[in-house]
Amino acid sequence: MLNFEYFVKENKVKKKSVDINLAKSLVRSSKDRFDFAVKLIDTKPRYALENAYEAVIELTDALLALNGYKSWSHEANIAFLKNFKEFSFVELERLDGIRRKRHSSKYYGVFFEKAEVMREIEFLKTVHRKLNNTINV
Repeated sequence: MLNFEYFVKENKVKKKSVDINLAKSLVRSSKDRFDFAVKLIDTKPRYALENAYEAVIELTDALLALNGYKSWSHEANIAFLKNFKEFSFVELERLDGIRRKRHSSKYYGVFFEKAEVMREIEFLKTVHRKLNNTINV
């Protein structure tokens, strides 16, 4: 996994002003998206996984906004989380694996079994909770 500074150098992340209003909006949106994802597990597991993952990315975007950054890379978002003691290397590697799964689902039409999606969403729920506890808006 690359370091966050790499993404800044590559212009995949820009330094911006701290944006508390954006962070608040992303936190609200993330909660709605995660709640929606959970409702989709039984009928549309592929979209449940995509939405649960996106909900986590929205929270990382909120955390970035609170630190004066704007990212155009999900890899950068995950790398940014290395700066927070709440997230272990193993958790970030797993989150990056889910990023790749979401990418294969969204762009290559790969489907996942409900049981696998449920395991990943349980993990994403933990990450989502940790992010919410890290964000103070």
